[in-house]
Amino acid sequence: MTANLTKRSGAQVAMPRPVERALRTLGQDLSAARRTRHMTQEDLAERIGTSVNTIGRMEDGHPGTALHTFLRALHILGRLDGMLKVLAPDQDALGLELAREQLPKRIHGRRKPSVAVSTAAYRKRAGEGVPVPEASETKRDDRTPNRDRPTDSDDFEGF
Repeated sequence: MTANLTKRSGAQVAMPRPVERALRTLGQDLSAARRTRHMTQEDLAERIGTSVNTIGRMEDGHPGTALHTFLRALHILGRLDGMLKVLAPDQDALGLELAREQLPKRIHGRRKPSVAVSTAAYRKRAGEGVPVPEASETKRDDRTPNRDRPTDSDDFEGF
């Protein structure tokens, strides 16, 4: 039988059976962990800052209990690390398989073309009749400083 939750808006939301079972099991395990540590519900409630009634609802598997309350209880019981591993990406077999399926089969990297390749490609695009200047024939922009040519600042090198 599926439990129904009432939202604040008044709408009824059906609780799936697997979720009901998981909440009930989590509550039972929480109760067992508390009792194993010789803690009363009052002790746990005081340590996590909630009411005894809330601890009882958690242990009964009540679906309205806030997640942060569960996490605080797990922290006090020393079981929080185990909970964090539940959704860790490296523990997600389905997620890892889906990611593997989406990997590209090949990676095409960009190659730096050599001068000969780039001029050949340029000629191919522009047409055979268009001359392409070789690297040595290109003009140097006069605004770009030429390190081989003396400048006015060379006169002041010693200062």
